[in-house]
Amino acid sequence: MLMRIVKRRAIGGTLLRFIPDELSVCEVLAVAECAWDRQYAYTMPTRASTAELRNAMFDAARDLIAQVGYSEMSHADITSSVGIGRTTFYEHFSSKEDLLIQLVRRDLPQTTEEILASVDSNLPPDQRLGELAARMVEFVGTDHMGLILHTEVPRLTPEAQRDIAEAHEGLASEFANVYRAGVMQGIFKEYPPRLAGRMIEQIIMTGGKIVMDSKDPAGQVAEIAQDTAALLVDAFRVRD
Repeated sequence: MLMRIVKRRAIGGTLLRFIPDELSVCEVLAVAECAWDRQYAYTMPTRASTAELRNAMFDAARDLIAQVGYSEMSHADITSSVGIGRTTFYEHFSSKEDLLIQLVRRDLPQTTEEILASVDSNLPPDQRLGELAARMVEFVGTDHMGLILHTEVPRLTPEAQRDIAEAHEGLASEFANVYRAGVMQGIFKEYPPRLAGRMIEQIIMTGGKIVMDSKDPAGQVAEIAQDTAALLVDAFRVRD
């Protein structure tokens, strides 16, 4: 009787198949483990290596989205870049969309904290709104995550869009709070909350898109960000 050990990986369709009776169970396991470890970088991961593998897939996805876009990126592109098989991908994510959602959840909260911390919270509402808007235009126009939020999220399912919206709820809330403070102080005209929120979002995203489409994004981002911020603040400002 043969003891059969089957280990499948997508790369090359490799199978470790038949090991003779002459070997003991311990010897069989040792041979299998040795062969497996030589061929594959990620095997029987610990918690630490699992986190490293997930981060490697996240980073590969970010780079691929920047290069070819989310729609053109495939599971095979990600697994090939990281050096894993298709089965391993599905051990961590149910779909490409699931990976994108988890990627945004991983990266966006820290980015949000950095953007909020970069603007003085004691500024008057109009100045704070302008500074926050400028930082957001820079983020959308030059950062991979900003690119993902601008170009890819609208193509996702409604459920996925809601999940991602939750990841940047803190940033949206801060814009809303600054706008309301401006209204209460008589600086901004009062609009329905959903309309005001959509205006802020669309003006910022338009500024970011202009940065992305420019011939020299890095060289032009500061000017475009400031112009966009001035346009946004002026759109809300109460006229004398």
